[in-house]
Amino acid sequence: MSALQDTTLTVNGREYRLPDAPVVVICLDGSEPAYIEEAIKAGRAPNLAKMLRTGMNRIAQCVIPSFTNPNNLSILTGRPPRVHGIAGNYFYDRTSGEEVMMNDARFLRAPTIFAAFHDAGAKVAVVTAKDKLRTLLGKGLDFASGRAIAFSAEKADQATRAANGIEDVLAFVGKPLPDVYSADLSEFVFAAGVKLLDTFRPDLMYLSTTDYVSTRPRRARRRPTTSTRCSTTTWASSMRQGACSRSPPTTA
Repeated sequence: MSALQDTTLTVNGREYRLPDAPVVVICLDGSEPAYIEEAIKAGRAPNLAKMLRTGMNRIAQCVIPSFTNPNNLSILTGRPPRVHGIAGNYFYDRTSGEEVMMNDARFLRAPTIFAAFHDAGAKVAVVTAKDKLRTLLGKGLDFASGRAIAFSAEKADQATRAANGIEDVLAFVGKPLPDVYSADLSEFVFAAGVKLLDTFRPDLMYLSTTDYVSTRPRRARRRPTTSTRCSTTTWASSMRQGACSRSPPTTA
């Protein structure tokens, strides 16, 4: 990566400088700034507190509709849905008269920042909670190159080197396959991220959780969520290993 540190890439009309240290982006699906603020007040997120105190903290508007797929793709393309094409989780196909889930990579009309960095020689890793998002975020990555990994916690047991750039994920992470409707799904994402940062050493890594915990009834959300506690652990590991930390993007 040292030979690429001064490289600037133009992706979807915007310029990005290749990082000189690993960059980890974490999307806490269903979260909001208040959740993180409350976790810090309760003393449960010391690493996030340090990052907000010593780094940069900005609040940005999400794209509309405020669903998982459009916002994740806006983060990874740097553009709104009208450019990248993922305008919702579903769309109505007038020809067939059916509702179609927008999780097929053929619906993505713009390249991702990760794919562009990968093409420039960077090592990239993407871990999602659910597999429907993994197929979109992993578009454009060449898994045969040895510089790209993309898998989901939901189907971690089915990952192959040909399709995901990695195999035997359960043994690699050291956790059993999580239930798709549980907090364990997001915990698996964070555990995988820490392991990848330690072994694969990606230049760019994207971790996306499920909103299972964040969207529980209000009474159950008075305490900092499992996702927040796990994410602050991931940031701690990132900081120890020299990764460049960023404030957590969130989607509704």
